[in-house]
Amino acid sequence: MTRCGCVFGGHIVAHQSIHCQYLTSFVTYTFTTYASHDMLDHAVQEAHVAREAIHSALHDALHAVGPDVLSQWRHQHASVAPFDSLLLVSVSDGYTRAQVTTLTVDVSALRAGQWEVLMPALEQAITRLQRKFEHPLVGCRIEWPFAVREGRWGAFKQELKRYKRSYFRSGLAFEGKREPRLLLSEMELNANACLYGGHQVGHAQINQAHLERYFKARHGSSQMPSFADGMPMWSFATAGVFLALGGEQPSHHLLSTQPRCWGRRETPPLTPASTAELIARSTRFLGRQVQANGRYVYGYFPCFNRDIGTYNILRHASSTYALLEGYESCVAQRLLDDEALGQLRDQIGRALESLCAHDILQRDGAAYVVDTGNIIKLGANAVAILALVKYRQVMDDDRYVGLADALALGIVRMQEADGSFVHVLNAPDLSLKEKSRIIYYDGEAAFALMRLYGQTRNPQWLACVVKAFDYFIDNGHEQAHDHWLAYCTNELVMYRPERRYFEFAVRNVAGYIDFIRDRITTFPTLLELSMAFHKTLLTLEQMPELADVLDGLDIDAFYHALHTRANYLQNGFFWPEVAMYFKAPHTVQDGFFIRHHSFRVRIDDVEHYLSGLVAYQQLLGHGRQASFRVDGGKLEAESLASTTSGRWHVMPPMGWQATGLCCKQAFFASGHLVVASGRADTGFLTEAAIKALVEQGASAVICEQAEVYQALGVPILQVEDVQAAVLAIGQHQRRQFRGRVVGVTGSAGKTTVVAMLAHALDDGPVGQSRGSANLPIGVAWNLASMPQTANYWAVEMAIGSMSVNTALARPDLAIITNIAASHLVYHHSLDEIARKKARIFRSMALGGVAILYRDSAHYGYLAGQARHYRLTVISFGEHEEADVRLLEYHGLSGQVCIDGNAYTVELAAAGRHMMLNALAILAVAQHDRLPLAKVIERLRTFQAVPGRGEVKQLNYQGVPITLHDEAYNANPLSMRMALEAFAALPVKGENKLLIIGDMLELGEEAEALHRELSPLIAALATRRVLLCGPLSQPLLAMLGGEDQGVFHYSDVKALKPELMQHLQPGDHVLVKASHGVGLASLFAAPNLVG
Repeated sequence: MTRCGCVFGGHIVAHQSIHCQYLTSFVTYTFTTYASHDMLDHAVQEAHVAREAIHSALHDALHAVGPDVLSQWRHQHASVAPFDSLLLVSVSDGYTRAQVTTLTVDVSALRAGQWEVLMPALEQAITRLQRKFEHPLVGCRIEWPFAVREGRWGAFKQELKRYKRSYFRSGLAFEGKREPRLLLSEMELNANACLYGGHQVGHAQINQAHLERYFKARHGSSQMPSFADGMPMWSFATAGVFLALGGEQPSHHLLSTQPRCWGRRETPPLTPASTAELIARSTRFLGRQVQANGRYVYGYFPCFNRDIGTYNILRHASSTYALLEGYESCVAQRLLDDEALGQLRDQIGRALESLCAHDILQRDGAAYVVDTGNIIKLGANAVAILALVKYRQVMDDDRYVGLADALALGIVRMQEADGSFVHVLNAPDLSLKEKSRIIYYDGEAAFALMRLYGQTRNPQWLACVVKAFDYFIDNGHEQAHDHWLAYCTNELVMYRPERRYFEFAVRNVAGYIDFIRDRITTFPTLLELSMAFHKTLLTLEQMPELADVLDGLDIDAFYHALHTRANYLQNGFFWPEVAMYFKAPHTVQDGFFIRHHSFRVRIDDVEHYLSGLVAYQQLLGHGRQASFRVDGGKLEAESLASTTSGRWHVMPPMGWQATGLCCKQAFFASGHLVVASGRADTGFLTEAAIKALVEQGASAVICEQAEVYQALGVPILQVEDVQAAVLAIGQHQRRQFRGRVVGVTGSAGKTTVVAMLAHALDDGPVGQSRGSANLPIGVAWNLASMPQTANYWAVEMAIGSMSVNTALARPDLAIITNIAASHLVYHHSLDEIARKKARIFRSMALGGVAILYRDSAHYGYLAGQARHYRLTVISFGEHEEADVRLLEYHGLSGQVCIDGNAYTVELAAAGRHMMLNALAILAVAQHDRLPLAKVIERLRTFQAVPGRGEVKQLNYQGVPITLHDEAYNANPLSMRMALEAFAALPVKGENKLLIIGDMLELGEEAEALHRELSPLIAALATRRVLLCGPLSQPLLAMLGGEDQGVFHYSDVKALKPELMQHLQPGDHVLVKASHGVGLASLFAAPNLVG
């Protein structure tokens, strides 16, 4: 009998043929020579029965997945033919590369939700593909294109240079000869190295040979594209579902539509349980790499199932250390059964026995690990000690105690008089080979000695580390941001909790937090670095007298980066739906890979992922992060100088404190710091304004040129860059705030929602943005001026520089009011606006809240983005699925449903859009468990803010009117809302006057979007319509001209002298336009009679 073994779904699979059994959790094939034809016939019959069982399971799985597929397709699919009718179907037996076909389906059946109409074609396609495998199917992916972009081949090849190697994450489509489009998915391209130009090319690049080879196999040589530079091509993303067919019951997973997560299943934020699953699966994978002789299968390049032919004893030892960590976690949580744990113990034992028997050199009482090339590496000794110490701790076995001490002595003998270490020796005579090779070795050596010290308390090991740290500190080792240095620092402060070591630990992560959060590669050692620093913070938390070492470090941002990195590591896990596209999926499934190294799976790659996740699961299980508050958010002299890296040219007196920050004269308050325009910045306060504000009580001046202001008699803080200083102060004040921050963005209603939040949540002080200052500088000075004692800050955030805005404000809750045509000259399309608005989620903490307008066409995308960032989604609107739902609206009153309960909500501000804004506030209140009755009562007295729906009685040059002021801004959505609200007023049409100005910044769509206003205005019963601005001019003829009471003026200057002839006493006048049109000046104070 001939046997071979492989792995699928965490199970060892022994497969033979022709005998075939369909088992409950995996499939076994039996290859043998049978004694008689009867036995052979019986085996064939069993194989037939098994295939029928699998076909039945497939039918059931397809039937079950239908609702999810249809729901996902409706939300996200290509809108252009023929892509809207294409499905990609991929199937796998778990042993050989997936087979893929493109299916053209009846798009009307998809739109109508008729899944049963589509199933026969799907089953037929899957059955046809199944015949190409020797083994039963265990996985199937059904996908469809969206986000299709057309281009030319030559331009695309140049565009690829913008992408890191293997990080072009879209599929490609070409014109076919027998079919309209020939598709290759992103997974097909990357798993076949079609975009891999070699390890020396850092960016994505067409590999023509690989591309043509796979294209021929997939679509046939007769349809091979020309690949001429002018050839049309299309790129696309995919949404879809993966069906796992190999278990007791088929299951399915939606595939992620997040750009950096494409190709794998959609997953919620990691929990202790889901992290435990990753730990168990990857621990078993790493264990299975240990061969009978104790050596590991070193690694694979899985695109073509090539073994990595080299070996590294250092990585052998460090991987065994990680394997022990994984085993310890599995034992403690009973993640595996006794048989599996026994296999792991045997694998660990073989790996250590191989190391100790073949790779140790003893010399004068010291021991050294001899690595490939007959050399001794400092790091190899270190990680061997880590493995031996861990073995003793986990297995309660002292057999390696003496060897660990001998290896430690070897490290001590590699230390120089100045505390530095020699990195590499020649094994035969211990002569120097390399004084320094890589900084990792230093951290590994110190970490290993500290771990050994923790077991034996031998002072020699601690003394060696202390001496080494003197050298590390003096020579700036923290600039490497090394995870091994973080590990050893954490161990050292447990026994020597000295300021200098904590300062070193802080510097090791300072300035690196954004990199930890945003790095496109999975970079698993970033999680190890973060977890080690987290443990150091827990130690520091017990020593408040040393907490000032954290000055300038954003602890909240650090933890946000830590959690983001941990969850991002799932992109490097070989899920079955990812592994299936590679040549031999069973060799790599449940391992971890490095994408930009040809999806390499090497034992040390798995090691670093595994170690980081073991530590991360402990954090999730304990549920506690370190918490610090250094200065309580006071704008004091020392903290300001530290935060801005500035110096006091004129020192403040003892006990001095500012009350806020002023960058705009209109928002000055006594006690504010005032910010002078810098050399390159004209957006702050002029010299004259500074002098005037000092006379009104400014407490100090921030400037770049102190000598200009030194005679003013107030403190002067000189900084290098006033803009950077303002941003830093705002960021610092946000770090200190312990209340809740609500970030508000959207195409319309931002300022109103901010004002409504401040009004309705006013159970104590509420900070709010002033002056619609919603770009980074405005966000920063608002944050710097809000009360630290408030329960809430409501922060308006514009689409421009949203990534910076959210990094500053770091909202706990984010409200996106709506997505509409606005600023299209900059943001080009509604999809682009939605993408940029969704960036508000980037700097929110895990477990934050996204409050979204359910009726928006972009709700699905925004909700998906929010969930990608591990946020809770709450919806509001009139949609039947809205969590906070408007059931009906009349006048100023609405019926609202929350958690199945009906509430009457009244506002003093008119318009359905105002009531929808109120729903967002109620969503905040409901989530934060605020008393709804009190919030609803406060909403009754909310009135619209100036320029955004404010209603006021005026006497305009002797004519009494009621002004409905919407003159601050306008886009198509806010214009429609304002017109609808004006139409609903219980006022006769003969007493209504409409003044409509241009909607600016709408780009190429401006003319069409203005024309679309015509039916809205025509349906409005009004005596007179005044149009203002060139973009509004076409509406004159569309609305019937002056004979129908419609007049056009080129600009406000032309309109203003004619306004009186259109006004009548008692008129209700709606003014609506973009701010730049200037309609707000029509009813400014000089034109009013007191």
